[in-house]
Amino acid sequence: PPVRLVKTIGDAAMLVSPDADALLGATLELVAAGEAEGDAFPQLRAGVATGPALGRAGDWYGSPVNLASRITAIARPGSVVAAEATRDAAHAERWRWSALPPRRLRGVDHAVRLYRVRRRDDDGG
Repeated sequence: PPVRLVKTIGDAAMLVSPDADALLGATLELVAAGEAEGDAFPQLRAGVATGPALGRAGDWYGSPVNLASRITAIARPGSVVAAEATRDAAHAERWRWSALPPRRLRGVDHAVRLYRVRRRDDDGG
């Protein structure tokens, strides 16, 4: 808590939280845990988006849900990529943000500003 696993879909998982920092931390921990498994384990990647969403019957619906899925699809293995709204909602000083070029994503009517996020104490190696 406050991060909750909503569901798995094949090899994907959906997490939700009202706290952007907690969600970023949990997501970074999951990606790092996958890395720690070694070469026999597939590299994980994650997309994080923030905004109003509707929880119904154990699932979540809304623009940030769809956006997070689209971001995950373009994230490089071993990385966590967040939408600008997530960066704005988080305590920016806790994280290292690397701006990516704005991207046009399927189902989104504008270019999306994206950031690769790492822990502030992560040396990148």
